[in-house]
Amino acid sequence: MSQGQLISELLGLQGWEVMADGVEIGGEDVVISIVRREGTGYRCQVCGQGQLWAYDHQPMRRVRDFPVWGRRCWLEFRPARVRCPQCGVHVEGLDWLEPREGQTLRYERYVSVLCGLMPALDVAAFEGLDKNTVYRIDRKWLARRKALRWERPVRYLGIDEIAVRKGHRYATLFYDLHRREVIGGVLGREEKAVNRFLRRWGKGACSQVKAVCTDLWSAYHNSVKRYLKEATVVFDKFHVYGYLSEAIDRVRRDEQNRAMKEQGYALIKGTRWLWLKSRNKLKRKQRQTLDEIMALNKNLHKAYLLKEDFDDFYACENREEAEAFLKQWTRRCTRSGLYPFKQLARRLNRWKEGILAYFEHRITNAVSEGINNKIKVLKRRSYGFHDFHYFLLKIMDATGALPPLNSAIANNPQF
Repeated sequence: MSQGQLISELLGLQGWEVMADGVEIGGEDVVISIVRREGTGYRCQVCGQGQLWAYDHQPMRRVRDFPVWGRRCWLEFRPARVRCPQCGVHVEGLDWLEPREGQTLRYERYVSVLCGLMPALDVAAFEGLDKNTVYRIDRKWLARRKALRWERPVRYLGIDEIAVRKGHRYATLFYDLHRREVIGGVLGREEKAVNRFLRRWGKGACSQVKAVCTDLWSAYHNSVKRYLKEATVVFDKFHVYGYLSEAIDRVRRDEQNRAMKEQGYALIKGTRWLWLKSRNKLKRKQRQTLDEIMALNKNLHKAYLLKEDFDDFYACENREEAEAFLKQWTRRCTRSGLYPFKQLARRLNRWKEGILAYFEHRITNAVSEGINNKIKVLKRRSYGFHDFHYFLLKIMDATGALPPLNSAIANNPQF
C-alpha cells in the first residue's frame, strides 16, 4: 500500500482519496488535498437522489477537520454541483460535511465533546476557533441530542425557580423527581410563563402526572390547577422550613432591636445562625449561649420552642396525625403573641392541603436543590449565559437528561 493510499484509508472518507503530494505540513497546520475516486457518483443535497455526473465544480474550498499528529487539520477539495431532475442545480450533498459549514461533522462532534468537559471560551482558545463558532456548534449538537430524547411519562413533577442573572431575573425549571433530571424550563416565574411550558408539554404528558411538588408561590399553584387537574399539589417541606426560619429570625431581630438599651443586647447580637440550626447540631458552648439568652428573653424562648417542636410535624406517620399536630401547633403560634409566628400560622393554615399532601406522596424538591448547585457551578465556570435556550440545554446535559453523544450517533447514522 502506497503512502497516499495509507493516508486515504486513515482519512476515512468513503469515495475520496488524497491527491498525489496532497499533504502539506506547515507550522501547526496540516492541509490535506482530497479528490473524488473515479467512478464515484454524486448525491443531490436537497432530495438525496444519486447522480452519475457532475454539472460543474466550484472553486477550491478548505474546511476544518479532526486534529491529526498534534496539529490542526484542514481538508481542501473542490465541491461539485449536480443537476437534479427534481430540484435543479445544487451543490452536491456530502456525508461528512453539512451545507454551508466550515467544519466536518466529526470535528463538530469533537468540539461538542470538549464543550462538555470545559467552558466554551476555553475550547475556542484551545482549538483556535472563534467563540461564536464554538457556541453555535455546541448548541446545535445539544439541540440534536435533545430532539432524540425519549419523552418518558413523569409521575412526580417538581417545579422550582433559579436565578439566571443579577437584578431578580429568574427562570422556572421542571424536574422529574423520580429520575432526578431536568425535563425543561422557561424564562421567568410568572403564571403565563409556566402556562406556556405546560401547554407545550401537552395534555398527554400532563395527564400522567400524579403529584406536583412546588413552593407556596401562587403563580405555580394556579398553573398546576389549570393544566394538571388530576395531579395533587404537594408543597415542598424545605420551603415550609424556610418560612419557619424566617419567622424566628424576625423575632430575633425585633428582640435584638428592643434590647439595644437593655440587658441582653450584647448576648443576642451575632447569634442568628444559632437560632436556625437544630439543637442537636450545636456545640456545647453554643447551646449554653442560647440557654442564657432564653433565660433573659421570654419571646425568644417561646419562638425557639415552637421552632424545635415543629420538627415532629414531618415525623408524623400519616396525614391524620400530621393534621392534628398542625392544628395544635398553629394554635400555639396564634396564642404566643409573636406577630411573625401569627403570620406563619395563617400562611400554613391557608396552604395546609398542599402541606399535608406530603404525607400521601412523600416527595420533596430536594432533587432541585442538588441540581441548583450544579447550575451555579455551570454559570460560574462559563461566566454566565446570555442565551437562555443554550443555558437550558447545558443544564439538561449536566443533569444527564440528554442521551450521550455516542449513543445518538449509533442510533442515527445521519449524525
